[in-house]
Amino acid sequence: MHRIGTILVLGVLLLGIGGCDESTIEPARPIWADTKIGDLGPKAPDPNRRARFMGTIHFDVYAIDLPADNIGKLGPVWEALSAKPIRTNSYTAFAENGFRVRYGRLRIWKDVEALLAQAGGKGAGTTSLILSDMEPADLPIADIPRAQPISFTGTNLATEIAHVTPGVLALRLRAEAVPGVRGVRKIIAYPAHTLPMSIAIPELQATTREREFYFGSAAFAAQMSPGDLLLLAPNRFTGERKTLGGLFFNKPVGTIFPDPARRRAPERKPTVRVFVLICTRMGD
Repeated sequence: MHRIGTILVLGVLLLGIGGCDESTIEPARPIWADTKIGDLGPKAPDPNRRARFMGTIHFDVYAIDLPADNIGKLGPVWEALSAKPIRTNSYTAFAENGFRVRYGRLRIWKDVEALLAQAGGKGAGTTSLILSDMEPADLPIADIPRAQPISFTGTNLATEIAHVTPGVLALRLRAEAVPGVRGVRKIIAYPAHTLPMSIAIPELQATTREREFYFGSAAFAAQMSPGDLLLLAPNRFTGERKTLGGLFFNKPVGTIFPDPARRRAPERKPTVRVFVLICTRMGD
């Protein structure tokens, strides 16, 4: 019986390996199948844990504002990138939440940047992000100044509501080592509602993290090494800030865009934000 159980477990593991794109079936295995939802947040430091070297992963993150009416002009950008290395818990739920992500190499970044500019994209800033094999890192996306419900599509494709307190909607990135391979990490990213972490006492930090909310149905993962990039953008414009996709991508105050083709004065337009994450360095 023990041997039969082992064979069955190996069979399940083999079925869970593979990529995901629009043309494939739903993945049979979640991207964090062996991780409990409570384990997604950063863990409090253990003073009894033996010191060990931590691998670090460095990202440059570019934020690009795009006129909301121009989302349909991103077609050439998507065609220049690939969906094959991307995995999700449910591609249908991921798309229903308004998310779209693609993978590419740094050598085509200038081409992608030019295509984004042709679609009306305007640089909105660059930030550096460092994460380690032991601690995730958060990219702040949107402030949530007051308690509010956030509507989203769960992995079961049902509409769900997260009632969140004042805080921040962030894109949390976690790195997992790939056994036997140096210079490569599995990067898992997911939206998370988090609270300002100004408390230094580990026990109070743990209590604060228990109040976080993780949107696993909008999670994605890809193996990355230096020179890889991910483009994260909305697949539609909703014009609201009540759903997960609307809160994540819609910029409420709009952006002033020039219009040289029509020789008009710059004007403020409804705006969506696109993110490009470039892996620049990795220390094993």
